[in-house]
Amino acid sequence: MSEIINVLTNPDSFFKRRMTERIQFKVPALIVILNGLLGGLSGYIMVKALLSSAAVGGGFAGAGAIFGALGGFLGVFIVWPIYTAVFYGLSALFGGEGSFKRSLEFVGYGYIPALFNSLFGLYVLNQVSSSLQASSADPTQMAQILTSDPMMQVATLVGIIFQLWSANIWIFGLKNARNLNLRSALISVGLPVGLLITYSLINYIGGIV
Repeated sequence: MSEIINVLTNPDSFFKRRMTERIQFKVPALIVILNGLLGGLSGYIMVKALLSSAAVGGGFAGAGAIFGALGGFLGVFIVWPIYTAVFYGLSALFGGEGSFKRSLEFVGYGYIPALFNSLFGLYVLNQVSSSLQASSADPTQMAQILTSDPMMQVATLVGIIFQLWSANIWIFGLKNARNLNLRSALISVGLPVGLLITYSLINYIGGIV
C-alpha cells in the first residue's frame, strides 16, 4: 500500500528508486487488470442498458452485453502499450534513452488514478442505465441523451481530472525511464494526453450547449 501511495504523492522519487531495481510487471499488470475488470463491468452495464432500451430480444441483449464486457476488458490492455509506444516515440525526439519494457512498466503505474475514475463511472452508469432502460427513445438518440445527462457530464469532468493525475505520474515515469529532463517528459506525455482531453472537452461542451 505504501508503494501505491508513493506513486500517487511523489512519483518522481518512486520511479527514481524503481530505476535501481529490475523491471517487474507484477504490480503494474495487476493495476491494469483491475482497470480491465472495471472497464468490462462498465461495458456490460452500458451495452445491456442500450439494447434493452431498444427493445432487443433478451438473448441478443445478453450476447451484446457480453461483447461489451469483453471490449471494455480488453480495451485497457490494448491502450496500455499504445500509450507507451506514443510516449516512447515522442521521447525519442528529445534523445530519450531506455528500454520500452521499462517505459511500459512505469506507464502501468499511471493507471492507478483510473481505478478511482472507473469506480465513480460505475456508480454513474448504474444511475443512468435505469433511465435508459425505461426510455423509449430511438437508438440513434441515445448518444445525445447520454451526453446531455447531468451525471454523465459530471463523470466527464471527473474523468478529465483523473486523466491529468495519470498524466502527472506518466510524466515522471517517462522522465526516469527514458532519462529525460522534466520539460521533454512533459511535452512527450502532455501532447497526446492534451489532445485526448481536448476531445473530451469538445464532447462535454457539445452536450451542454
